[in-house]
Amino acid sequence: MAELVDSIEIEDIYEQEISFLIGSGASSGIFPTLATAMKINENQWETIETLGQYFDEMEKKELKALLFMHYYKQCIKPVMTFNWEDEKERDSLVDGSKTQVIDNYKKLICTLYDLLQVRKEHGKIINIFTTNYDSCVVDAYEELLREEKISLNLNDGAKGFKTKFLEARHFDSIEVQKGVFDNSEYKIPQLNIIHLHGSVYWIKSGESIQVKYHGNNQDQFIDIATPELEHFKSVIECPNSKRTDFEDIKFADNFHKLSSEFWEKYSALPIVNPTKWKFHETVFEEHYYQMLRYMSYILEKKNSILVVFGFSFADEHIRNLIKRSLGNRTLTMFICCYDEQSYQAIYPWFKEYKNVKFVKIDKTMDFSIFNSDVFSMSSHK
Repeated sequence: MAELVDSIEIEDIYEQEISFLIGSGASSGIFPTLATAMKINENQWETIETLGQYFDEMEKKELKALLFMHYYKQCIKPVMTFNWEDEKERDSLVDGSKTQVIDNYKKLICTLYDLLQVRKEHGKIINIFTTNYDSCVVDAYEELLREEKISLNLNDGAKGFKTKFLEARHFDSIEVQKGVFDNSEYKIPQLNIIHLHGSVYWIKSGESIQVKYHGNNQDQFIDIATPELEHFKSVIECPNSKRTDFEDIKFADNFHKLSSEFWEKYSALPIVNPTKWKFHETVFEEHYYQMLRYMSYILEKKNSILVVFGFSFADEHIRNLIKRSLGNRTLTMFICCYDEQSYQAIYPWFKEYKNVKFVKIDKTMDFSIFNSDVFSMSSHK
Protein backbone atom coordinates (compact mmCIF):
# COMPACT_ATOMS: atom_id res chain seq x y z
CA MET A 1 0.00 0.00 0.00
CA ALA A 2 1.07 3.59 -0.62
CA GLU A 3 2.60 5.41 2.34
CA LEU A 4 1.55 8.73 3.88
CA VAL A 5 4.33 11.19 4.88
CA ASP A 6 4.49 14.89 5.76
CA SER A 7 7.79 15.89 4.12
CA ILE A 8 10.51 14.77 1.73
CA GLU A 9 13.78 14.00 3.50
CA ILE A 10 16.35 15.44 1.10
CA GLU A 11 19.31 13.81 2.85
CA ASP A 12 17.79 10.43 1.99
CA ILE A 13 17.35 11.10 -1.73
CA TYR A 14 19.89 13.69 -2.91
CA GLU A 15 22.26 11.05 -4.30
CA GLN A 16 19.49 9.43 -6.33
CA GLU A 17 18.19 10.16 -9.84
CA ILE A 18 15.77 13.00 -9.02
CA SER A 19 13.10 14.31 -11.38
CA PHE A 20 10.14 16.63 -10.90
CA LEU A 21 6.70 16.67 -12.48
CA ILE A 22 5.13 20.11 -12.13
CA GLY A 23 1.57 21.05 -13.07
CA SER A 24 -0.51 24.20 -13.22
CA GLY A 25 -0.80 24.42 -9.43
CA ALA A 26 2.78 25.72 -9.29
CA SER A 27 2.00 28.75 -11.48
CA SER A 28 -1.31 29.50 -9.77
CA GLY A 29 -1.26 33.16 -8.80
CA ILE A 30 -0.09 34.19 -12.26
CA PHE A 31 -2.11 31.83 -14.43
CA PRO A 32 -5.38 29.96 -13.76
CA THR A 33 -5.39 26.21 -13.17
CA LEU A 34 -7.66 23.81 -15.04
CA ALA A 35 -10.10 23.75 -12.12
CA THR A 36 -13.53 25.40 -12.25
CA ALA A 37 -15.93 26.63 -9.55
CA MET A 38 -18.24 23.67 -10.25
CA LYS A 39 -18.29 20.32 -8.48
CA ILE A 40 -19.09 16.85 -9.82
CA ASN A 41 -19.80 15.64 -6.30
CA GLU A 42 -18.87 16.53 -2.74
CA ASN A 43 -15.27 15.35 -3.11
CA GLN A 44 -14.50 16.10 -6.75
CA TRP A 45 -14.18 19.39 -8.60
CA GLU A 46 -15.25 19.82 -12.18
CA THR A 47 -12.27 20.64 -14.43
CA ILE A 48 -11.65 21.53 -18.05
CA GLU A 49 -10.69 17.88 -18.58
CA THR A 50 -13.79 16.37 -16.99
CA LEU A 51 -16.12 18.75 -18.81
CA GLY A 52 -14.35 18.10 -22.11
CA GLN A 53 -14.74 14.36 -21.67
CA TYR A 54 -18.40 14.80 -20.70
CA PHE A 55 -19.18 16.95 -23.76
CA ASP A 56 -17.42 14.36 -25.95
CA GLU A 57 -19.41 11.49 -24.47
CA MET A 58 -22.70 13.38 -24.83
CA GLU A 59 -21.74 14.60 -28.34
CA LYS A 60 -22.27 18.24 -27.34
CA LYS A 61 -20.10 19.81 -30.06
CA GLU A 62 -21.31 23.38 -29.47
CA LEU A 63 -20.65 23.18 -25.73
CA LYS A 64 -17.24 21.64 -26.34
CA ALA A 65 -16.40 24.56 -28.64
CA LEU A 66 -17.47 27.02 -25.92
CA LEU A 67 -15.38 25.12 -23.36
CA PHE A 68 -12.25 25.51 -25.45
CA MET A 69 -13.02 29.14 -26.25
CA HIS A 70 -13.24 29.69 -22.50
CA TYR A 71 -10.03 27.69 -21.94
CA TYR A 72 -8.19 29.70 -24.58
CA LYS A 73 -9.38 33.04 -23.22
CA GLN A 74 -8.81 32.25 -19.53
CA CYS A 75 -5.77 29.93 -19.58
CA ILE A 76 -3.85 30.14 -22.85
CA LYS A 77 -3.98 33.78 -23.95
CA PRO A 78 -2.79 35.09 -20.54
CA VAL A 79 0.33 32.92 -20.98
CA MET A 80 0.82 34.07 -24.58
CA THR A 81 0.70 37.75 -23.59
CA PHE A 82 2.70 37.43 -20.36
CA ASN A 83 6.06 39.21 -20.11
CA TRP A 84 7.53 39.17 -16.62
CA GLU A 85 9.71 42.23 -17.19
CA ASP A 86 6.59 44.24 -18.02
CA GLU A 87 4.50 42.72 -15.23
CA LYS A 88 7.04 43.05 -12.42
CA GLU A 89 6.63 46.76 -11.70
CA ARG A 90 2.84 46.65 -12.03
CA ASP A 91 2.66 43.69 -9.66
CA SER A 92 4.66 45.55 -7.00
CA LEU A 93 1.99 48.27 -7.00
CA VAL A 94 -0.85 45.78 -6.50
CA ASP A 95 -0.61 42.74 -4.20
CA GLY A 96 2.67 41.14 -5.27
CA SER A 97 0.99 37.79 -5.95
CA LYS A 98 2.80 37.27 -9.25
CA THR A 99 6.14 38.14 -7.68
CA GLN A 100 5.43 35.50 -5.04
CA VAL A 101 5.02 32.85 -7.75
CA ILE A 102 8.33 33.76 -9.42
CA ASP A 103 10.02 33.87 -6.01
CA ASN A 104 8.73 30.36 -5.31
CA TYR A 105 10.23 29.09 -8.55
CA LYS A 106 13.48 30.84 -7.62
CA LYS A 107 13.47 29.15 -4.22
CA LEU A 108 12.95 25.72 -5.80
CA ILE A 109 15.75 26.32 -8.33
CA CYS A 110 18.10 27.37 -5.50
CA THR A 111 17.21 24.25 -3.51
CA LEU A 112 17.92 22.04 -6.51
CA TYR A 113 21.18 23.90 -7.14
CA ASP A 114 22.28 23.32 -3.52
CA LEU A 115 21.33 19.66 -3.89
CA LEU A 116 23.38 19.27 -7.07
CA GLN A 117 26.36 20.98 -5.43
CA VAL A 118 26.66 18.27 -2.77
CA ARG A 119 25.76 15.32 -4.99
CA LYS A 120 28.64 12.93 -5.68
CA GLU A 121 27.29 9.64 -7.00
CA HIS A 122 24.98 10.71 -9.83
CA GLY A 123 25.33 13.26 -12.62
CA LYS A 124 24.78 16.97 -12.19
CA ILE A 125 21.37 16.99 -13.94
CA ILE A 126 17.84 17.17 -12.57
CA ASN A 127 14.90 16.90 -14.97
CA ILE A 128 11.84 19.11 -14.48
CA PHE A 129 8.95 17.71 -16.50
CA THR A 130 6.04 20.13 -16.73
CA THR A 131 2.63 20.24 -18.38
CA ASN A 132 2.60 24.05 -18.13
CA TYR A 133 2.86 26.21 -21.25
CA ASP A 134 4.44 29.17 -19.43
CA SER A 135 7.95 30.55 -18.95
CA CYS A 136 7.92 30.88 -15.14
CA VAL A 137 10.96 28.62 -14.69
CA VAL A 138 12.87 30.60 -17.33
CA ASP A 139 11.90 33.97 -15.79
CA ALA A 140 12.91 32.81 -12.31
CA TYR A 141 16.21 31.41 -13.60
CA GLU A 142 17.13 34.63 -15.39
CA GLU A 143 16.45 36.67 -12.25
CA LEU A 144 18.79 34.40 -10.30
CA LEU A 145 21.48 34.84 -12.96
CA ARG A 146 21.19 38.62 -12.73
CA GLU A 147 21.41 38.37 -8.95
CA GLU A 148 24.52 36.15 -9.39
CA LYS A 149 23.14 33.62 -6.90
CA ILE A 150 23.75 30.44 -8.90
CA SER A 151 26.23 28.89 -11.29
CA LEU A 152 23.70 26.68 -13.01
CA ASN A 153 22.59 25.91 -16.55
CA LEU A 154 18.94 25.74 -17.55
CA ASN A 155 18.49 23.55 -20.62
CA ASP A 156 15.17 23.90 -22.49
CA GLY A 157 16.28 21.54 -25.26
CA ALA A 158 16.86 24.38 -27.73
CA LYS A 159 20.17 25.37 -29.29
CA GLY A 160 21.20 28.11 -31.70
CA PHE A 161 22.28 31.74 -31.76
CA LYS A 162 19.89 34.13 -33.49
CA THR A 163 17.44 31.29 -33.98
CA LYS A 164 17.00 28.46 -31.46
CA PHE A 165 15.62 25.06 -32.45
CA LEU A 166 14.28 22.38 -30.12
CA GLU A 167 15.55 18.80 -30.34
CA ALA A 168 15.13 15.93 -27.88
CA ARG A 169 18.82 14.96 -28.10
CA HIS A 170 19.85 18.29 -26.56
CA PHE A 171 18.62 17.12 -23.16
CA ASP A 172 21.50 14.64 -23.05
CA SER A 173 24.19 17.33 -23.25
CA ILE A 174 25.92 19.01 -20.31
CA GLU A 175 28.50 21.80 -20.05
CA VAL A 176 31.96 20.94 -18.72
CA GLN A 177 34.31 23.60 -17.36
CA LYS A 178 38.02 22.78 -17.65
CA GLY A 179 41.03 24.15 -15.80
CA VAL A 180 43.50 26.45 -17.56
CA PHE A 181 45.93 23.61 -18.31
CA ASP A 182 43.28 20.92 -18.79
CA ASN A 183 44.34 19.35 -15.51
CA SER A 184 40.84 19.43 -14.06
CA GLU A 185 37.26 19.51 -15.22
CA TYR A 186 33.95 20.30 -13.57
CA LYS A 187 30.45 19.53 -14.77
CA ILE A 188 28.22 22.58 -14.44
CA PRO A 189 25.01 21.70 -12.52
CA GLN A 190 22.04 21.66 -14.88
CA LEU A 191 18.26 21.63 -14.84
CA ASN A 192 16.44 20.26 -17.89
CA ILE A 193 13.03 21.91 -18.35
CA ILE A 194 10.85 19.61 -20.45
CA HIS A 195 7.45 20.89 -21.62
CA LEU A 196 5.40 17.72 -22.06
CA HIS A 197 2.30 19.59 -23.26
CA GLY A 198 4.13 22.07 -25.46
CA SER A 199 4.77 25.77 -24.97
CA VAL A 200 3.26 28.97 -26.30
CA TYR A 201 6.85 29.95 -27.14
CA TRP A 202 7.21 27.22 -29.75
CA ILE A 203 6.76 27.90 -33.45
CA LYS A 204 6.62 25.43 -36.32
CA SER A 205 9.49 26.25 -38.68
CA GLY A 206 9.45 23.83 -41.61
CA GLU A 207 9.91 20.41 -40.03
CA SER A 208 11.53 21.87 -36.90
CA ILE A 209 10.38 23.58 -33.71
CA GLN A 210 11.70 27.08 -33.15
CA VAL A 211 11.77 28.52 -29.61
CA LYS A 212 11.34 32.25 -29.15
CA TYR A 213 10.27 33.51 -25.76
CA HIS A 214 8.78 36.93 -26.38
CA GLY A 215 7.10 38.79 -29.22
CA ASN A 216 6.61 35.77 -31.46
CA ASN A 217 2.99 34.74 -31.06
CA GLN A 218 0.78 37.67 -32.05
CA ASP A 219 -0.19 35.86 -35.23
CA GLN A 220 -1.55 33.02 -33.06
CA PHE A 221 -4.01 35.22 -31.16
CA ILE A 222 -7.65 34.26 -31.63
CA ASP A 223 -10.41 36.86 -31.50
CA ILE A 224 -13.54 35.47 -29.89
CA ALA A 225 -16.71 37.54 -30.03
CA THR A 226 -19.76 35.46 -29.24
CA PRO A 227 -22.47 36.14 -26.62
CA GLU A 228 -22.79 32.42 -25.91
CA LEU A 229 -19.36 32.49 -24.25
CA GLU A 230 -20.51 34.92 -21.55
CA HIS A 231 -23.42 32.63 -20.66
CA PHE A 232 -21.03 29.65 -20.58
CA LYS A 233 -18.64 31.58 -18.31
CA SER A 234 -21.45 32.45 -15.87
CA VAL A 235 -22.25 28.74 -15.52
CA ILE A 236 -18.70 27.44 -15.15
CA GLU A 237 -17.80 30.10 -12.57
CA CYS A 238 -20.82 29.47 -10.35
CA PRO A 239 -20.27 27.03 -7.42
CA ASN A 240 -23.91 25.94 -7.53
CA SER A 241 -23.94 25.09 -11.24
CA LYS A 242 -24.67 21.60 -12.54
CA ARG A 243 -23.82 20.08 -15.91
CA THR A 244 -27.46 20.35 -16.94
CA ASP A 245 -27.26 24.16 -16.61
CA PHE A 246 -25.24 24.29 -19.84
CA GLU A 247 -28.36 23.11 -21.67
CA ASP A 248 -29.92 26.56 -21.13
CA ILE A 249 -27.40 28.21 -23.47
CA LYS A 250 -29.04 29.33 -26.72
CA PHE A 251 -26.88 29.28 -29.84
CA ALA A 252 -27.16 31.86 -32.64
CA ASP A 253 -27.48 30.74 -36.25
CA ASN A 254 -23.91 31.80 -37.05
CA PHE A 255 -22.31 29.92 -34.13
CA HIS A 256 -21.36 26.90 -36.26
CA LYS A 257 -19.38 29.17 -38.61
CA LEU A 258 -17.69 30.96 -35.69
CA SER A 259 -16.77 27.69 -33.99
CA SER A 260 -15.29 26.29 -37.22
CA GLU A 261 -13.11 29.39 -37.58
CA PHE A 262 -12.05 29.08 -33.94
CA TRP A 263 -11.11 25.38 -34.23
CA GLU A 264 -9.03 26.05 -37.35
CA LYS A 265 -6.88 28.58 -35.48
CA TYR A 266 -6.88 26.75 -32.16
CA SER A 267 -5.70 23.46 -33.65
CA ALA A 268 -2.56 25.18 -34.96
CA LEU A 269 -1.40 26.18 -31.45
CA PRO A 270 1.75 24.33 -30.22
CA ILE A 271 0.04 22.84 -27.18
CA VAL A 272 -1.66 19.63 -26.08
CA ASN A 273 -5.41 19.88 -25.56
CA PRO A 274 -6.64 19.07 -22.03
CA THR A 275 -8.93 16.30 -23.34
CA LYS A 276 -7.41 14.77 -26.47
CA TRP A 277 -3.80 14.56 -25.42
CA LYS A 278 -2.35 15.18 -28.86
CA PHE A 279 -1.01 17.90 -31.12
CA HIS A 280 -2.42 18.95 -34.47
CA GLU A 281 0.98 19.42 -36.18
CA THR A 282 3.08 16.28 -36.77
CA VAL A 283 6.34 17.98 -35.75
CA PHE A 284 4.90 18.80 -32.30
CA GLU A 285 3.34 15.34 -32.02
CA GLU A 286 6.69 13.65 -32.69
CA HIS A 287 8.44 15.74 -30.04
CA TYR A 288 5.63 15.00 -27.55
CA TYR A 289 6.11 11.25 -27.86
CA GLN A 290 9.90 11.62 -27.76
CA MET A 291 9.55 13.44 -24.43
CA LEU A 292 7.17 10.81 -23.04
CA ARG A 293 9.72 8.14 -24.00
CA TYR A 294 12.47 10.20 -22.37
CA MET A 295 10.43 10.50 -19.18
CA SER A 296 9.82 6.75 -19.19
CA TYR A 297 13.55 6.13 -19.69
CA ILE A 298 14.45 8.39 -16.74
CA LEU A 299 11.91 6.77 -14.41
CA GLU A 300 13.15 3.29 -15.26
CA LYS A 301 16.66 4.10 -14.04
CA LYS A 302 17.82 2.49 -10.83
CA ASN A 303 17.02 4.44 -7.64
CA SER A 304 14.94 7.09 -9.39
CA ILE A 305 12.91 9.68 -7.50
CA LEU A 306 9.90 11.52 -8.93
CA VAL A 307 8.53 14.49 -6.98
CA VAL A 308 5.07 15.56 -8.18
CA PHE A 309 3.73 19.02 -7.33
CA GLY A 310 0.73 20.98 -8.61
CA PHE A 311 -0.31 18.13 -10.91
CA SER A 312 -3.74 16.46 -10.87
CA PHE A 313 -2.89 13.31 -12.91
CA ALA A 314 -5.83 14.09 -15.19
CA ASP A 315 -3.57 13.40 -18.20
CA GLU A 316 -4.27 9.73 -18.82
CA HIS A 317 -1.13 9.24 -20.94
CA ILE A 318 1.19 10.55 -18.23
CA ARG A 319 -0.73 8.76 -15.47
CA ASN A 320 -0.46 5.40 -17.23
CA LEU A 321 3.18 5.99 -18.16
CA ILE A 322 3.99 6.57 -14.49
CA LYS A 323 1.99 3.51 -13.44
CA ARG A 324 4.04 1.38 -15.82
CA SER A 325 7.25 2.96 -14.55
CA LEU A 326 6.31 2.10 -10.96
CA GLY A 327 7.03 -1.48 -11.98
CA ASN A 328 10.61 -0.36 -11.34
CA ARG A 329 10.68 -1.17 -7.63
CA THR A 330 13.67 1.13 -7.08
CA LEU A 331 11.60 4.12 -8.24
CA THR A 332 9.97 6.18 -5.50
CA MET A 333 7.28 8.73 -6.31
CA PHE A 334 6.34 11.51 -3.89
CA ILE A 335 2.90 12.98 -4.68
CA CYS A 336 2.48 16.34 -2.96
CA CYS A 337 -1.20 16.90 -2.17
CA TYR A 338 -2.56 20.44 -2.07
CA ASP A 339 -5.29 19.49 0.41
CA GLU A 340 -7.45 16.60 1.60
CA GLN A 341 -9.65 16.83 -1.48
CA SER A 342 -6.76 16.48 -3.92
CA TYR A 343 -5.44 13.56 -1.87
CA GLN A 344 -8.81 11.82 -2.07
CA ALA A 345 -8.96 12.40 -5.84
CA ILE A 346 -5.49 11.01 -6.60
CA TYR A 347 -5.21 8.27 -3.96
CA PRO A 348 -7.37 5.64 -5.74
CA TRP A 349 -5.04 5.63 -8.76
CA PHE A 350 -1.90 4.81 -6.77
CA LYS A 351 -3.03 3.29 -3.47
CA GLU A 352 -1.75 -0.20 -4.34
CA TYR A 353 1.84 0.88 -5.08
CA LYS A 354 4.32 0.36 -2.26
CA ASN A 355 6.82 2.73 -3.89
CA VAL A 356 4.40 5.70 -3.82
CA LYS A 357 4.43 8.19 -0.95
CA PHE A 358 1.66 10.75 -0.57
CA VAL A 359 2.96 13.95 1.01
CA LYS A 360 0.12 15.45 3.01
CA ILE A 361 0.19 18.07 5.77
CA ASP A 362 -2.42 19.59 8.08
CA LYS A 363 -2.81 22.74 5.96
CA THR A 364 -3.04 23.57 2.28
CA MET A 365 0.25 22.92 0.52
CA ASP A 366 0.80 25.89 -1.77
CA PHE A 367 4.16 26.49 -3.46
CA SER A 368 5.48 28.58 -0.53
CA ILE A 369 4.66 25.85 1.99
CA PHE A 370 6.15 23.21 -0.31
CA ASN A 371 9.44 25.15 -0.39
CA SER A 372 9.57 25.88 3.34
CA ASP A 373 8.05 22.79 4.99
CA VAL A 374 8.17 19.92 2.50
CA PHE A 375 11.21 20.23 0.22
CA SER A 376 13.93 22.38 1.79
CA MET A 377 17.68 22.04 2.30
CA SER A 378 17.73 24.44 5.26
CA SER A 379 16.34 21.93 7.74
CA HIS A 380 18.74 19.22 6.60
CA LYS A 381 22.08 21.03 6.76
